[in-house]
Amino acid sequence: MYIFKSLLEGLKILGFDKETIKKTSKEKSLEEIFLSTIFLNYIIILVVYLIGIAIGNYSIQGRDINMNVLFGLLMIYPFAYNLVVYGVYGFFGLMAELLNKKNTIKPLISVGFHTAVVYAILIYVIALCSTFSLSFGAFTFSFFILYFLYTMFFSISEIYELSVEQTLIVLFIPILIISMVLLLIFIFIPNLSNFFINIIFK
Repeated sequence: MYIFKSLLEGLKILGFDKETIKKTSKEKSLEEIFLSTIFLNYIIILVVYLIGIAIGNYSIQGRDINMNVLFGLLMIYPFAYNLVVYGVYGFFGLMAELLNKKNTIKPLISVGFHTAVVYAILIYVIALCSTFSLSFGAFTFSFFILYFLYTMFFSISEIYELSVEQTLIVLFIPILIISMVLLLIFIFIPNLSNFFINIIFK
């Protein structure tokens, strides 16, 4: 199946295989990899649902999760996940295009969707770890973010053949913009996180 091919290519990209990065960046159609990512996420959701039914309820550090809300969020998660992947990689690709008009967004998005297949499994593992220990889950998620940024740096450098300085500009400008937006959200809506916590937990 195409999903196994995408998973293998995603692992190679995350293993910093330059040849695979170059090859996947030149794919003309994103339809198959887009559908493969959605399919894999729905399989993961099915597993989460069956485990939830078996154990009765999920909890984090003694606090029960509202299962109706959880399953409702999981139903929209696969498509939302793909939109986030498209938006994030597209944002970094846009910075590369602004730096040099010869660069285009599509190659980086193509590579991004191949890595997203592997990331979907890693996110599931991190979420599973968080149900046992929130601190360990936070630690693994922090490591995941650092690894994601390094992989992004390597991919941008290989796809667009940029210097180290140019790659850092493409990498950090979106991070700076996203950080400022999040900061403004939490300044003007300080209780937003508590609102979501109260919805998710019973």
